[in-house]
Amino acid sequence: MAATSSQSLYQSAAIFAGGLAIGAGTLALSRAAFAPAHKSNKSIKRKVSDAKLKSSSSTTTTTTTTSAVTSKDNDIATPLAGIATGAGRVDPPASKQLDEVDAKGAGPAPPAKPELPGHVAPNGVDATAGGQKLTGLVNAQPDNNAVPEPATVNRANHLDARMDLGIVNGPSDAQVAAKIAAQSWLLGVPSHKLTSTGAIDSIAYANSTAIFSYESNANGGFGSYSEKEAQHAAENGWFQGRPSVFKMQTRSGAANAIIGYLNAKSGSSSTQTAKVVTALTNAAGFAAMAPALASYHGSDNAKLVLQVSAASHLTEEAEELSISNDYASVLSAAAALADSFEVILSATRQEAVDFAQYAYQSNKNVVHIFDGAFAGREVGALTIPTKGQKVDVPEPFLFTGSPKAQTVLVVPSGSHSQAARAVLVTLPAAVRHNVALLSVRSLGNWDEADLRKVLPKTVESLHVLEEVSGGASSGQLYEDIVSAVFGGEFADSDVPSHVFPVVLAPGHDLTAAELNKLLETLSGAHKSALKVQDVLDEAADENHADLLALSGASVVTFFDSETSSTAPLAQLTARAIRDRGVDTQLHARLLSRYDNFEASGIVRSDIILSSRPESAADAPIVLAAEENAAKLLVVSDPATTLRSYAPFQSLVKGGTVIFNTPGWEVAELDSKLRAEDKRVLAQKSARLLLIDAAAVVDKLNTKTANASGGKAKVGDNVVPTEIAAAVLLVAVLRVQLNTSGAALAAFLKRVLGTAPVGIDGVEGLVAAAEAAIQLHAFSDDEWSKAEPVSEAEENAPLRPTQIRYNGFGSNPDAATVGVEVAPTRSTWAQSAWQHLFSEAYETDASSLRPDLPEQTWVVEVTENRRLTPVDYDRNVFHMELSTKGTDLKYEVGEALGVHGWNDEQEVADFIKWAGFDADEVVNAPSLTQAGKHESRTVFQTLQQNLDIFGKPPKRFYEELGKLATNRDEARWLRFISSAEGSSTFKKLSEIETVTYADVLRMFPSARLPIDQLINLVEPIKPRHYSIASAQSAVGESIHLLIVTVDWKTPSGSPRYGQCTRYLSELKPGAKVTVSLKPSVMKLPPIDTQPIIMAGLGTGAAPFRAFIQARAHKKAQGIEVGPLVYYFGSRYRSSEYLYGEELEAYTQDGVIEHMGLAFSRDTSKKVYIQHKILEDGDLLTKYLGPEIEKLEAAGGKAEVVLQDGLINDEDVEDGKKGYFFVCGPTWPVPDIHEALVGAFVKKGLTKDQAEKKMEALKEDERYVLEVY
Repeated sequence: MAATSSQSLYQSAAIFAGGLAIGAGTLALSRAAFAPAHKSNKSIKRKVSDAKLKSSSSTTTTTTTTSAVTSKDNDIATPLAGIATGAGRVDPPASKQLDEVDAKGAGPAPPAKPELPGHVAPNGVDATAGGQKLTGLVNAQPDNNAVPEPATVNRANHLDARMDLGIVNGPSDAQVAAKIAAQSWLLGVPSHKLTSTGAIDSIAYANSTAIFSYESNANGGFGSYSEKEAQHAAENGWFQGRPSVFKMQTRSGAANAIIGYLNAKSGSSSTQTAKVVTALTNAAGFAAMAPALASYHGSDNAKLVLQVSAASHLTEEAEELSISNDYASVLSAAAALADSFEVILSATRQEAVDFAQYAYQSNKNVVHIFDGAFAGREVGALTIPTKGQKVDVPEPFLFTGSPKAQTVLVVPSGSHSQAARAVLVTLPAAVRHNVALLSVRSLGNWDEADLRKVLPKTVESLHVLEEVSGGASSGQLYEDIVSAVFGGEFADSDVPSHVFPVVLAPGHDLTAAELNKLLETLSGAHKSALKVQDVLDEAADENHADLLALSGASVVTFFDSETSSTAPLAQLTARAIRDRGVDTQLHARLLSRYDNFEASGIVRSDIILSSRPESAADAPIVLAAEENAAKLLVVSDPATTLRSYAPFQSLVKGGTVIFNTPGWEVAELDSKLRAEDKRVLAQKSARLLLIDAAAVVDKLNTKTANASGGKAKVGDNVVPTEIAAAVLLVAVLRVQLNTSGAALAAFLKRVLGTAPVGIDGVEGLVAAAEAAIQLHAFSDDEWSKAEPVSEAEENAPLRPTQIRYNGFGSNPDAATVGVEVAPTRSTWAQSAWQHLFSEAYETDASSLRPDLPEQTWVVEVTENRRLTPVDYDRNVFHMELSTKGTDLKYEVGEALGVHGWNDEQEVADFIKWAGFDADEVVNAPSLTQAGKHESRTVFQTLQQNLDIFGKPPKRFYEELGKLATNRDEARWLRFISSAEGSSTFKKLSEIETVTYADVLRMFPSARLPIDQLINLVEPIKPRHYSIASAQSAVGESIHLLIVTVDWKTPSGSPRYGQCTRYLSELKPGAKVTVSLKPSVMKLPPIDTQPIIMAGLGTGAAPFRAFIQARAHKKAQGIEVGPLVYYFGSRYRSSEYLYGEELEAYTQDGVIEHMGLAFSRDTSKKVYIQHKILEDGDLLTKYLGPEIEKLEAAGGKAEVVLQDGLINDEDVEDGKKGYFFVCGPTWPVPDIHEALVGAFVKKGLTKDQAEKKMEALKEDERYVLEVY
């Protein structure tokens, strides 16, 4: 896009400000907001001056070389000489900047471009960027008075030749150790023994000879322990006594590999050792295995154990992606298994561990199904059996309730049964007297006698609750119960006399209120079926008893963003209480649930604290922490969290809320909260505490740095940002344990150990945190009457109170996976060493674009020719690229992906404005090769990699709002990124089409170092263009037909399409990076099949390739089918693209017929759909040859169609024509109607013609590529 002028920026700012009517100018920006965001102090000036003098005393010649770029001579005049020199930065007065903005309303204005009078000629070797020569980008001398980039450490990298090469190919050992240490003090040493999922994984590894692990990454890590242990064993050569672990994919027939392994013979029958094979999978994997396992009847020398997590990501009735237990799928799959399998179901965490151990002592093949969505994810103490330790054989039934109950709710053991047990014990005695619960722990391995034995004699009816898919009225368990009840053991008894199904949709997790209502209803309805939906609807208006009242437990709830430095707080709190239970006399259970899609990721964690050990009767965390449960609620990153969720319903009356408010002041809280939140907090009589954990860490860091005697530079993370979690832990424990000062510090010393908390140790951390806690007092009466203060707030969508549970963990984005993934700033020395010692660093100097996942080639421009007149308002040009010397092969109809660059001068201007060093090397982790790093200069990164002149998403404004040092600008940025600012964001994005660079200029105090900029700006994506040539006809060449994209914003700023502008300016000899993309536009499989083509404007590109391919074959004497070509544009004289070629092809008989529509040449606008309508007989001849064949035989379509006798299977395939459309979407409906009308003229009814068009689509003979 074009470089944005100061004038255009002022206009953009004015329009932006005018679009934000917040009322009475309450958020109008002050003129002070436009003061320079950063000024150079004497210390910085002196350091830069000394560096310059040192550099001038000796001649230094360096060459910046990266694995993606090769140095060459260059001859392009430097666009960046002004960056490093000048007499000083001169900003116009604020009044001059604000004149235009003041005339139109409040809003942030961009800074004027600094005036840099004069420059010094650059020294050193020329640099090269992608084969183009760029003079003066290396060793340019810094200006003494230049404002340095606001980086963590201000430095002149190109003068610092010290080779700190520790992170050339990844983080140094010290950095890895520091990262591990941080994780250790935050979360403790990672252990698989704290969750039942991890414990089951370890039990399987200890008791198996082979393990088949199905997609552990997508299954919450179930199987990851075995995979890591196997990898560790392989690396160390440890094979004796260890199982083989196979990483598998979930697909149809998933169990075939297992059965093959079980049946494989490894010697004579006398020498074979018994195999114990375990499969670790989830609901989807088990369902895929069932068909193969149904026919497996076991082996004398092998045992099969399936540990099945019932967790599933999406069930068929769900409206959105969510994680739940899909018992409908797993129970249906279990019912299909052969008799050789014993199926057992567990409910609680400890029960799951014990049943997993039992699976290996049973003499049958075993399927163990456990709650993997909730109980399996809970973190807490467990008792894990040792290898070979015997556990009790699971009873097939577990009865809970009154021995005189008249109604029994029968539930498969799992999350439903455990939830029902927790609710049942809280019901009034009169209700509990009449209703009981029967958990079924085994499927198919019990008989009527077992069931009769466990049921009280007073039972009159059984209600079987289970999940059922496909709209069925009952499930497999209901059938088993009915069969048993009306079987032999019950034949002479009238108890029970009724069995009713209670059907739930797959993945339906019953709330406490729903279970409460269900059990109450069953208590009074002994002999009648339930209308389940009516019961669930009634439950919405009712409250339920406190599930934790009997145990005296309490709940602490945490809401945070996934990427926040305080995100580990819940784990840290649970570990502190769990590890130091002897001090607190408390036991802790933790469950974290993730919403990966909302606001870049939100996590909710709940901790249940109890004075007694965990028991089988404990309520599941997901149920106990629903609403009105949390005595303490911690809201970190409220600017993000409260935008997506309304968490305060979780609070008990009189509970406490801790806000971690980075950048907020106490007085601002009132304006930050929505009226809805205020009313809830007033209703709860909540106590509000505020703390800025990041500010506390910053103070500790500064104090520690100052105390180091100047050795630590300002900005060094002497106290890491993760300490913010420890700061909040102080506030949490102060409230929860009712302790403070020295006692709290003594407790935390045992928890934090050697954590880097600063020069004053844990005592200093506690003192600083306690001093930062502020109480926010408010009036219950005033807040209970709060009303929305703006229309945006009033119309804002309702926020959920419960987390949308759709992720097992934080989103594993490719850019954030690993120990150290952030781009790092480096020196030229790193790249030099990568090339000097390429074997050691495994440098791939031949890779063209190692950052791209697709295969790429470098091609050379051989022709760039404008097709439209120079004075015409549309620049349509023809480009030819040579593929000589490459292995690039393409098919007719494919698209060419062009990896364009940003405009050189625009990049230079942006670098100058931002104060970056164009030659500084940036070392970034590879997105395609784990453990690899790629090196590029700042100029190369901004020109070739980052879409800095593309449109930023809301997230960019949100992140800038956290960095802005000017309060007014920070407010604007937070407003734009909020739901209330959606209309303003839309104006900026869709009307003014502002770019990343524009936004940075509009908010100058939000200065980004280059490493952070790389993380926030999207990469340049390839633009795809239909190839306008057939390789069989043009040989080692690719032809493109392109129109430049340009427009003006309402403020008058010119905008350009990034890639079309890049291509239009390329000269013959220039190199271009390209890739290939398949397309739906393919030649018919038979050469004689007719082709009808309809192209508008540059949509003619693929059809030129079609015509060339057919012409080439015809020239070789091969029979080809007819071509019909329709083309539309505005003027024949200006936009008859490839007109001479087309006329020649028509003369030669390659094209049978052309329909040309030039809409502006006549007063009556004619489009291609009109031409298609005129040629209806010709088109139906090729698209409906069966009709032509029928008429040739003397039949009539309208008569025969009534009998359904028309069938194109009787027509030769070589006569079945294809119809292709390429271009904009708007004429497609008219083209469709024209074709339908043509078939109607042939005798078909309108409905039959529509069906014919659908048939053409299904046969891929009517193909659209529109945009």
